[in-house]
Amino acid sequence: QQISELTMENTQLQQNQYELNTLRDLYKLDGQYADYDKIGARIIARDTGNWYHSFTIDKGEEDGIKIDMNVIAGGESGGLVGRVVDVGPNWAKVVSIISDNSNVSGQMLATGDKLIVSGDLEMMQEGKITFSQLLDSADAVAIGDKIVTSDISDKYLPGILIGYIDEINLDSNKLTKSGTVVPAVDFEHLDEVLVILQLKQLPE
Repeated sequence: QQISELTMENTQLQQNQYELNTLRDLYKLDGQYADYDKIGARIIARDTGNWYHSFTIDKGEEDGIKIDMNVIAGGESGGLVGRVVDVGPNWAKVVSIISDNSNVSGQMLATGDKLIVSGDLEMMQEGKITFSQLLDSADAVAIGDKIVTSDISDKYLPGILIGYIDEINLDSNKLTKSGTVVPAVDFEHLDEVLVILQLKQLPE
C-alpha cells in the first residue's frame, strides 16, 4: 500500500512539474507579446487524430472571448496556434493553422517578403505545413528563416511567429517560390493556450 501511495504521489509531483513548466512557457510567451491583453485557457476537447487541428477551450464569452481572436501557445519560442471560430458562454472552439482549410498571410521576418502559409494535415505526419506565393526576388530567404503573421492579414494580428522555412522550391512560373514550414508550436502536445483579447482592426 505504501508503495502504491508513493507511486501516486510521485505521479502527482511529475504532473505538477509538467504544469509548472507549461505555465513558465506561457509566462515567457506573455512577455513576448506584451502589447496584447491575453487570457490563459485549457484545452478540454479536441477533434480526432494525432494533431490539435481543431479543439475546444474552457473560456468563452463570459471571459471576453470573441470569434476570430488569435490563439498562441508556449514552448521554446511560442507562436501562432490558430483562431477562435465559435464561442459559447464558457467555451470556445479553435481551428489551428495546420488544419487543411487554413491559410495565413505571413511574411519573412528578415526580408519582409510576403507569402501564404497553408495547413496540411497529411504533411503534418512529417511535422510540416506548406507555404506558397513567396516572391523573394533577391534570393535572400534561407532555410531556418522565421515566418511571422503579416500586417496585411485580415484575421491575424501582425508579428506573431508562425514557424521556420524548411524547404524552398522555385515554382514553374520562375517567379514565385513554395515549400514547407515547420510550425513554431508543437501541435502534437498542446494543453494550455493563450487567447489574445484583441481583434485585428481593419480600415473602414
